[in-house]
Amino acid sequence: MLETLAPRPPKTILVTFAGRRDRMSLLTRYVDRAIAEGLIDEWHVWDFSRNAADRLWLRQQFPMTQATPSNSLEYFRRPERVTLAGKQCALRFSVYAQSDVHVALRPLGGDGPSYEFVLGGWNNQASALRLFDDAAQLVDVARRDPLHRPLVVSATPGLLPEFGFAAAELSLHADEVRVSVQEKEALRAKIAIAPGDYELLYRTGFGSNGEWLFNETERSPARLFVRGPTADYPPGAMFYTNAYQYYGANRDRYGGDVFLKCDDDVVYMDLARLREFIEFRRRNPQFFLVSANVVNNGVCAYFQQMSGAVPQDFDVFEMPPGGMCGSLWASGAKAQRLHDLFLSNPSAFRDAARAAIPWRERISINFVSWLGADLVHIPDIMTDDEHDLCYGVRKRARKLNCIYPRFVAAHLSFWKQDAEMDVDAVLSRYRQLAARELEAPAYAA
Repeated sequence: MLETLAPRPPKTILVTFAGRRDRMSLLTRYVDRAIAEGLIDEWHVWDFSRNAADRLWLRQQFPMTQATPSNSLEYFRRPERVTLAGKQCALRFSVYAQSDVHVALRPLGGDGPSYEFVLGGWNNQASALRLFDDAAQLVDVARRDPLHRPLVVSATPGLLPEFGFAAAELSLHADEVRVSVQEKEALRAKIAIAPGDYELLYRTGFGSNGEWLFNETERSPARLFVRGPTADYPPGAMFYTNAYQYYGANRDRYGGDVFLKCDDDVVYMDLARLREFIEFRRRNPQFFLVSANVVNNGVCAYFQQMSGAVPQDFDVFEMPPGGMCGSLWASGAKAQRLHDLFLSNPSAFRDAARAAIPWRERISINFVSWLGADLVHIPDIMTDDEHDLCYGVRKRARKLNCIYPRFVAAHLSFWKQDAEMDVDAVLSRYRQLAARELEAPAYAA
């Protein structure tokens, strides 16, 4: 039973703000292999998709959703089915939400009565049990009869704690249902749930975000995590504010971890040196951000040319003023030439690597890492996370940033480059590279 969050060993957590399917499908191949190799423990994918097709792809690609958005009317499904055999059965999980936790049992296949348990509803003041003869009404809130009354309502003020996970248990007996949270009874009803196979569904709503822990997801080495889209960030803040707020609020949980943050259009990473990059990050707390040596990154391109990976007579890759923008950022044609150079000889970029490069100016955060211990320095609201991480947060932490040249990653494009880049052609070549590198003996499953 997941009663509390037990101490756990430090993890490596990859964070991606998603997601464009045409680009992210390549990243997924690399991350899947990194998870299989034990290099990445968790992949936290934040759903900031821009259209319905990409959003659907994310849900299909990451079925083990473990976080529910604050105004969700959509139920998520626990991966494992529940089998009721007509005798006592206990269903256990842990949830981190301040109110309005919804858990439901729906017959597998959808035929038969469904049951919805509301814990800490009505602003964490009451809990309830609802019965739906039509399972469709359970998952389609718009179809519900507004006069549909719960079978049972109990006053449960303060049932869900404001901070931390709460252990919950649904105890199903032959003729009775009991629900408890933190070993405190929340509901009891004289009702018999018919034997059979059920789906366990879950969601939060009415302004409450939720994070869920089930036994099977804790056992899974490829734990995939998706947080749904939210639109309740403060005025003046960017969409990613919710992500930084989440990690800041949970720094006690993530304080010992290493965070990697990469764009959804990272189309290559050197898996042979990913462990080295992570170890460098962990052993060097004097740096706040550590950046990979990124192909199609203005600052990195300057140092790539200085190191000889990019020939001096190939093109001019100047240092962007203050590390921001520059001619590479503004030119899709120039970016495509650089991608073609890298793809023709990736080892030249890896072999020209040198010592870590301390950095005080701005750098595009296409693939960066920070320590969970530094979450305390990240503010709740940022209008430009790249600027704030490179300057304000770094100075608040009294640290330098750095570039680690030995670990190479490739970033497809900036928005300014898309108009004059043949994106499909570049992606095609990166797919060919992935096929060669991921099928090499060093990465054989």
